[in-house]
Amino acid sequence: FPVFATFISSNHVRKKEDASSAANLTEADRAQILELARDPKIGDRIVRSIAPSIYGHKEVKMALAMSLFGAVPKNVDDKHRIRGDVNVLLLGDPGTAKSQMLKYAEATAPRAVYSTGKGASAVGLTASVHKDPMTKEWTLEGGALVLADRGVCLIDEFDKMNEQDRTSIHEAMEQQ
Repeated sequence: FPVFATFISSNHVRKKEDASSAANLTEADRAQILELARDPKIGDRIVRSIAPSIYGHKEVKMALAMSLFGAVPKNVDDKHRIRGDVNVLLLGDPGTAKSQMLKYAEATAPRAVYSTGKGASAVGLTASVHKDPMTKEWTLEGGALVLADRGVCLIDEFDKMNEQDRTSIHEAMEQQ
């Protein structure tokens, strides 16, 4: 049976807003957000709402909350850009709910990519080059870090990766 390639021609492309964008908030949503912002213990409420089935780990939950919310990028005198990304490294004994916390963050974030270090490589997490079998052209495919742009990339079992792959990921994180 014949195999056809898909081509799309366009004169104009307009980005459709994400479902999680602020443009889709109703007036009731805005009023509720402003009311919550006036609460002096809102940080505590957010931390308690992260993975509520897991007892304790207040500092870990706070770090995940900061990562999910992010920070404000700054451009100092239009010369030096400071990223607004928050990178978190969770370390702990086996059985301390690290993976469950990452799974919760993945389910909560509007844009998240979850990967395990056991089967991942630097190529799979950053980008890879493939030859298209139809057109015989080389294409670049984004990995987990690229797909999670402006979102959260969660890499579980980072220690299971080999040293060279870990170094490549560190370099990619510095370049974001």
